[in-house]
Amino acid sequence: MKWLDRDTVRAPHTTLCLSEEEFRRVAKSCKVSDPGVWMEEKSHSAVLHTWGRDGNLICVVCLHPDALAADPIEVACTLVHESVHIFQRLCDSIGETSPSKEFEAYSIESISKGLMREFKRRACQ
Repeated sequence: MKWLDRDTVRAPHTTLCLSEEEFRRVAKSCKVSDPGVWMEEKSHSAVLHTWGRDGNLICVVCLHPDALAADPIEVACTLVHESVHIFQRLCDSIGETSPSKEFEAYSIESISKGLMREFKRRACQ
């Protein structure tokens, strides 16, 4: 597991899991006793899990392992989609109900970049 950069305001700890085993290890390291189901349905290509611990927001993007063989454009779109959910959860956690367009755009760009770089690192091993 590798935690990605946290460079937006009170940014969450974010990581990418490519298997249920990784997801369980992350949950254990975060002391989450009941992390929930890794992937709700096989039809989902990704899911976001969020937990709170010691005042910190933890965001775990679970990407189906089939993504390693998928069209890179589809993977990028999925990671952007999950990045929007991370941003939404971040706003909820800080009580932000009307984020500026620039805060939203830069935050989603930063979150997406971190997830894509991590996916590239993992996919090219």
